[in-house]
Amino acid sequence: MKKKNIHVLMVDDHKMTLVGYSAALQQMSEEAGTYTFTVHHATSFDMALQTLNHTYRSQPLHLVFLDIQLPKGLDLKYQTGEDLGIDIRKRFPDTKILVITTFNNNLLIQNVLESVNPEGLLIKGDLTPDTFSHAILEVLDDPPYFSKTVTKYLRKQHIHPYHLDRLDRLILYYISDGKLTKNLPLYVPLSLPGIEKRKKRLKEIFIVEDGNDFDLVRRAKEEGFL
Repeated sequence: MKKKNIHVLMVDDHKMTLVGYSAALQQMSEEAGTYTFTVHHATSFDMALQTLNHTYRSQPLHLVFLDIQLPKGLDLKYQTGEDLGIDIRKRFPDTKILVITTFNNNLLIQNVLESVNPEGLLIKGDLTPDTFSHAILEVLDDPPYFSKTVTKYLRKQHIHPYHLDRLDRLILYYISDGKLTKNLPLYVPLSLPGIEKRKKRLKEIFIVEDGNDFDLVRRAKEEGFL
């Protein structure tokens, strides 16, 4: 039986990680199975967008591997891999998205599940060669697939009442860049009172109600939102 070729875009800022993923797919295609893989790598938002805008205008995109934490690019619309995932979901509705991240906190997991609605969500600490191969096949054949940590979260059904949207992440980004709150309306399409309200909510989310901007940025980085 002829194997189906799967076109894959891998987005991760660590080149060796991409090499490892590609090697695993190559091994899968060499073993008895139904798929072969054509892979493109991107280590930044800019590279990913260029590939999406050019390469996949003329060929199908079946599967995306997506990391959450990526270096900032030229287009500040994309603050995290989550933003890129939302964009891919809109532009390529038939593409399957597999989010792979080192961050395992409940808020980030919930945020990604709600905003991107990926066919797979893996925590890197859960990965082994066997689980990785199984995850790929599940995402392609019978999604969704969630790794152990994500499954535990879902079983607990610990639903956090907050969701960080693009404006929340823009506020966090510009604060981390040293912008003063009074100047944020120049960069974020909100009024100053609206920004201050969101900042108060962000401090509640990250449990730094009595802290300053430095504390908020530090906690946001620790939790994978910057």
